Amino acid sequence: MTTHHNWFFRDDADHKAASDSEALGGSGSASGLPVGGSSAGGPLVIFDLDGVISDASRRQHFLSGERKDFRGFFLAAVDDPPLAAGQALAASVSADHTVAILTARPFYVVDNTRNWLAVNDVRHDLLILRPQRGEGVHSASADFKRRELHRMWDAGYEVTVALDDDERIIDMYRSEGVFALYIHSGYYEH
Repeated sequence: MTTHHNWFFRDDADHKAASDSEALGGSGSASGLPVGGSSAGGPLVIFDLDGVISDASRRQHFLSGERKDFRGFFLAAVDDPPLAAGQALAASVSADHTVAILTARPFYVVDNTRNWLAVNDVRHDLLILRPQRGEGVHSASADFKRRELHRMWDAGYEVTVALDDDERIIDMYRSEGVFALYIHSGYYEH
């Protein structure tokens, strides 16, 4: 399989939280539940992170006004409380499906994001963020997520459903023939 430098599988040996769990007799999940999914294709469910699993409402002030502070917005994500409904949805996905979290967060928050997911025991098998450099770093979120969707298909994944809180992303998934569910976060009010 092609290596994607912005794809992080939960069972990566270098992920400290998973390693610590395994050292304590776990199976790669802080809850002790087996991690499902596959790094070699198969059925997959996509979850957005901010507004679907993570409550980013306390960070929205960084994006108001004429000068938006995206760096402050993303760095403050470590303090987000989880959204119980999003956690439950991710946990309810069948173990034979890969749970992918596809977020438009920048690469520089990968460690914070992985630690947040581990601390909050969010079921996921794959985390995809914007790449560190190259195509997708500064593109619109819908364009970035479309590119990653095609990379998932190229890797042999069958995307069964995608969940997002941005209607533009939902429209993109639907235009690609993916069944998509809109989760209202209130962040994108018109």
